[in-house]
Amino acid sequence: MIITLLSVDIIWENKEENLQRYTQLLECLDYKSDIIVFPEMFSTGFTMNPAMQESMNGVSVNWLLNESVKNDTALIASVPVDSYNRGLFVTPKGILAYYDKRHLFRMGDEPKYYKAGDKKTIVNYKNINFALNICYDIRFPVWSRNIDNEYDVLINIASFPVSRIKAAEILVKARAIENLSYMIFVNRVGEDCSGKYIPSSMVINYKGESIGETLTNEKAEKIMPGVQIVKANIDIDSLVAFRNKFPAWKDADSFKITCKPNAEA
Repeated sequence: MIITLLSVDIIWENKEENLQRYTQLLECLDYKSDIIVFPEMFSTGFTMNPAMQESMNGVSVNWLLNESVKNDTALIASVPVDSYNRGLFVTPKGILAYYDKRHLFRMGDEPKYYKAGDKKTIVNYKNINFALNICYDIRFPVWSRNIDNEYDVLINIASFPVSRIKAAEILVKARAIENLSYMIFVNRVGEDCSGKYIPSSMVINYKGESIGETLTNEKAEKIMPGVQIVKANIDIDSLVAFRNKFPAWKDADSFKITCKPNAEA
């Protein structure tokens, strides 16, 4: 399965211009991708502005639906929807699933403006199981624990500033190794009121090895200078073979997660 990571420079709270540029970026891809993944709050930036929230019939959600059909590929992104930071998994047949961010970034006042999700989301797409995470979730390994190999790929869509990117690199590799899964981390680039972001998206395999190929695309660079395009092949057969050869998952500790109410929301 071919997956593409698009690290985009998000114009602050400008949905119309962001979505217009993303349409052009997708047209620049000269190969077929099964899934294309955007960063956190891809149409607005990581905003706490209530005016930027939309419904499931909003402009960003509809853009994902339309472009998925147009490009015949699944699209993943997060959008501020109905007081949630919501990750959407959209296919040409419609919205396959969504995930509401569990761990809200209190250092950015996110719990004051959004509700915390309380359910994991695992999506089966083309016979591969995907688990969805959003940014800050990556720091909490219990929430992401792969119980009995329930997922094959963990996807984290993020807005990690350069000041914390070294931590992100370690966390991404740790989540892949400990869960015997592929780990996809899609970060934004550019700059906003929260800081600067550098090209840092990556695909890590179950051994902690980087397998993503960063592509050069002159057309995309003209539309969005600094954009990072990463292409990777998810080989489910090699994953299954490794799990059988090194079945550490059979020795995992048993536990139950109790979701605390979001008292600040």
